[in-house]
Amino acid sequence: MQNKVVYEFGDQKEIIWAGHLAIGLFLIYVGYELIMKQKVPVYMVLAMIILGALAFFYHAHMWYEDFKK
Repeated sequence: MQNKVVYEFGDQKEIIWAGHLAIGLFLIYVGYELIMKQKVPVYMVLAMIILGALAFFYHAHMWYEDFKK
């Protein structure tokens, strides 16, 4: 029987990896748009700000929880 990898909030690895892949594809697309010197739509900029803030606060939370131990 294979052990399931479980992350901080009980999420399975497949869910986390799928999220990372989706965000990676999004950032590849935005990077491509920037390289091609096309204007990046406002919704993409807002999505990047929100994703960055979520990543910051999630990792800050993980650091804090680890620090408390």
